[in-house]
Amino acid sequence: MEVFEQDELQGEMRKSAAEIRQFNQRFVSAIEQARGGELTKVSSSSGSFIRRRIRENGFSRNIITPENVTNADLDRFERTELPGMIEDMEPHSPGAKAIPFNDTPDTAFYRGDKYTVFFCKISTREFTKNVDELRTYKMDLRQVITDNALKDIQTEEDARFITEVDDIVGPSNGVGASGEQQNFDIAGDIRRVTYVSLLNHIQDRDLNNGVFLMNRHTANEFLKWDHDEWGGSQAQAMTTGGLRKGLNKFEIMDVPHIATIKRDIVPNNVVYQFTEEGYLGKFCILSDVTMYVEKRIDIIRFRAHEKIGLSIANVSGCNKSTFTG
Repeated sequence: MEVFEQDELQGEMRKSAAEIRQFNQRFVSAIEQARGGELTKVSSSSGSFIRRRIRENGFSRNIITPENVTNADLDRFERTELPGMIEDMEPHSPGAKAIPFNDTPDTAFYRGDKYTVFFCKISTREFTKNVDELRTYKMDLRQVITDNALKDIQTEEDARFITEVDDIVGPSNGVGASGEQQNFDIAGDIRRVTYVSLLNHIQDRDLNNGVFLMNRHTANEFLKWDHDEWGGSQAQAMTTGGLRKGLNKFEIMDVPHIATIKRDIVPNNVVYQFTEEGYLGKFCILSDVTMYVEKRIDIIRFRAHEKIGLSIANVSGCNKSTFTG
């Protein structure tokens, strides 16, 4: 099957209608000539068509940077055939103490801690279409087939990521997987005096704050802060420019923030806090997003899938806070 060059999956370049039709013709021609196979790269152009809603890339990839792995990195397990990796983790330190000059130190045995990353497959639905119906489109098929599929897959990544985090932090005002409270209810709205307490949750466990996650609805609460809370002219910049222009980078109290549109995954008035990714876990990609296309006579079927593994090894590195005002 012919492979089209991919300039940038998330690019939004404009092309003329003639160029888009030419791409569609090439795409249909490639499908007609193929017996079946994988289409891993496509054009990055997008046409002038009306979109239904905003789509965004996965936020979990901005909390833990993905890294590519191969079959050579996989480990074998006694009771399962599922692919996985055994990774090392910093062991606990017994500490030191002062001793007299004529004394000898205590004996301490040490071992390296380990954790496991198991992989799963995330797939879109299998779409079926008559190839002749594709000839009539004026929009770039890449936008429909590839870009949306990529973002749907990353949305599922985010949902699984938050599900794991919710399991770790435990019930509201209860005890999390670390043995300490990791899920907090904070009375009132997001104000400066209440928001400062979020900085302590990670730092009190001898970790640094890495990134905070909330949805866009919650992020707009910062626009309510007045001159005294911002401590200067920042209040005017936020009023006239909003979050995007008022803050060059969405950083509050020197902590990078992510404001997602995915309110069904990250609820209103909820802030997830994570430590730096080197102290949190691993995000491994065994097989990157691939579009599989099959043709029989004049019917094509296509779907996209990936194989990834994500594990939060340091359960002390995440928290959840809910403002109840």
